[in-house]
Amino acid sequence: MRTRFYLNGKKVTKKAVTEMLGKERLNRLIAEAKEAFFEDPYIQNDFFTKGQILTIEFY
Repeated sequence: MRTRFYLNGKKVTKKAVTEMLGKERLNRLIAEAKEAFFEDPYIQNDFFTKGQILTIEFY
């Protein structure tokens, strides 16, 4: 399963998100997003972080 990251609707790299949030917090958010995705694959996983909306998408 591949992962895409968006900040305020614009695609960003995992490296940029890791620098912004830190590795531990990003891994925790990805785990939450995966859990929600497996329950309902059509759900949009949005998280409010540092004044921005982080969207995690799986494909």
